[in-house]
Amino acid sequence: MKIIQSGWGRTNKSKNEILNVNDFNPDIVKKAKCGLAVGLGRSYGDSSINSGGVYFSNNLNKKISIDHENSIATCEAGATIGELERAALSVGLFPPVVPGTEFVTIGGAIASNIHGKSHHTMGSFSSCVAEIKLLTSQGEIIYLQPENENHELFWATLGGMGLTGIILESKIKLIGVETSYILVKEKRARNIEEIFNLLSEFDSKFLYTVAWIDLSGSYIGRGRVAGGNHATYLELPSKLKKNPLKTNLPKKFQIPNIFPSKTINLYTVSLFNKLWFHKPLSNKYMNVRSFMHPLDSVKDWNRIYGKKGFYQFQFSIPIGSEVFIKSILMELKEFKMASFLGVVKKFGQSDKSLLGFPSPGWTFAIDIPAGHPEVKTWLAKKYEELANIGGKIYLTKDATLDSQNFNLMYPKSNEWRKIKLKIDPYNFWVSDQSKRIGLC
Repeated sequence: MKIIQSGWGRTNKSKNEILNVNDFNPDIVKKAKCGLAVGLGRSYGDSSINSGGVYFSNNLNKKISIDHENSIATCEAGATIGELERAALSVGLFPPVVPGTEFVTIGGAIASNIHGKSHHTMGSFSSCVAEIKLLTSQGEIIYLQPENENHELFWATLGGMGLTGIILESKIKLIGVETSYILVKEKRARNIEEIFNLLSEFDSKFLYTVAWIDLSGSYIGRGRVAGGNHATYLELPSKLKKNPLKTNLPKKFQIPNIFPSKTINLYTVSLFNKLWFHKPLSNKYMNVRSFMHPLDSVKDWNRIYGKKGFYQFQFSIPIGSEVFIKSILMELKEFKMASFLGVVKKFGQSDKSLLGFPSPGWTFAIDIPAGHPEVKTWLAKKYEELANIGGKIYLTKDATLDSQNFNLMYPKSNEWRKIKLKIDPYNFWVSDQSKRIGLC
């Protein structure tokens, strides 16, 4: 069977044969040019696209078992973050690192080494991963742990964009919680300097922090900063104590595929941002799903950008380079690039992953309609500036990064290539992105 695999930004797609991962055998490697494991297609550009090869899906392999005594979940790679959250909450546990959407498979979370609102306290997803079960292109199953004899491959697979093999299963470390609610505090910020200051203040008080920035009007970076901690049972109001570990299932409201590419424009963005900025602050209890995954309340929200799709520009910069974010805001205004809310976070420490994205400093993410006439030229210019100040592009969100700037941003990429060659001597696992940036 052939499927059309598309990136979440809708700018990249290909039609290829898809097989269940259970059907993999070394003979396929001899017949097919190349292969790639795919999940739910929530990477934005072409990191889950393999135009010349065959796809392997893990989406039917979704078993989750919880070892409550040791706070460990054993998850097949096709299980989603949301399914893990609900399984863990049923016994008073929770994964300490989750992304902004629950619709990411465990295999995809490892391949991207995802991060979330807890990075300043918990680090990247690697901090939760105790073991990875990996299927190589030679048909061998290898168990990877951060400190065992295969530790180099462990750190090449975390954040390795699925290019070291097929992730079959993983053991995920969980934390104990008393309720499924987050006690949230929000503050408004008048400009980007206040955003930076509030995030630094909130990081010392809250397990989870994030800022949303208004990308309209004067583009000075006004916004809202939110912090949250898991609520204890005693902190809950009486009505919530009746079912303190209640979990919410994803809502079924779906965006229809009818929007023209010009739906996102300066007028609609400005109107939305004014309403959003002035809505009452949330200083209340929120179900964990509503706080962690606010966009998931609308299924297929990416359709609102129309058939041309959009690029997400997410980067990290070191402390002391905040002027780069200010330049982004001013240039968005200058080039009239309409974008809904920008997201800002302060990262904690890096991990040992060779292609890891987070490092101490700031991360900033915006969505830009792909139909804007200057967007690719502008992004190329920003990549060069980022590389010169020690910044990085998040590969899971990337669709246009060039190989020269990739190598500058990721100085450990040569070390990663050596491990890749050893575990995948035929270079079977590739993606369109890996070819574009010269990774494979």
